[in-house]
Amino acid sequence: MELYQLRQFAAVAKYENMTRAAESLNVAQPAVSKTIRNLESELGAELFERTGKGLRRTEQGDILLRYARTILEAERDARGEIEESLHRTGGLCICALSCAERISEILAGFSTEYGNLDLRISSTPEGSDLLLDSAVSRDEVPAGAVLLYDEEMCVAVPEGHRYADRESVSLTELADDPFIALSNSQSFRQISEHIFRSAGMEMHAAIECDSAALQIRLLSCGMGVALVASGEWRQVCEDAGVRLLHIKDAQCRRYIYVQTLGRFRTQSIRAFTAYLERYFTQMA
Repeated sequence: MELYQLRQFAAVAKYENMTRAAESLNVAQPAVSKTIRNLESELGAELFERTGKGLRRTEQGDILLRYARTILEAERDARGEIEESLHRTGGLCICALSCAERISEILAGFSTEYGNLDLRISSTPEGSDLLLDSAVSRDEVPAGAVLLYDEEMCVAVPEGHRYADRESVSLTELADDPFIALSNSQSFRQISEHIFRSAGMEMHAAIECDSAALQIRLLSCGMGVALVASGEWRQVCEDAGVRLLHIKDAQCRRYIYVQTLGRFRTQSIRAFTAYLERYFTQMA
């Protein structure tokens, strides 16, 4: 069993599709199919079963995936530690499931302070060095993660909204308003759903958009209301004709944290984590 086989197997397990897995690895699809067949032959077990929508892992596939992730993570850590021991500056891959609108500013500031570094942004934790994410409470922050910042979640309404002159509003008062939700952040959606549940409601998005910039434009045009993070939106709202209102009937904070995904914390990981702590301290 070779490392490249485990990488290809992990990609197929992630995408549940041979073609998409091959594209993500920049290899030919027949090569990936052959790798899976060879692994199944070597192990004497089927790793995937075909469904109408693609592939689904078997029980044996789940077992191999658990070990494959551990092995691939160990290999990545070994490379990082060796680079560190040779005094070479390694790259840094960051998965930003939260703070997507801030990440460009964060990276620019870090690069200015730390110097030239190979920085990459990933949409998934797999293969990343650091995870920048948020939780609905302090208790939900993973063990070992660094809590960076907590901020209030508010409702954003256009200036012409019937409640725009108020300081606060309850979600139940907005039950008939169309909600504009972000579709590109599973983390933000989970927090939004938690806030609605704490108010005794279910979240139903009337409009979904894939960027905060589009969400702001839709709000400015009076297309609906939205749940937003106050720290990110204060300045934006002043410029876009949007008001932020406190929420009266729900638990409305999110807790931003950074988590090292491997076991070995390289110099780059330590430096970036320290920079994040300073960045969010200045926001407080």
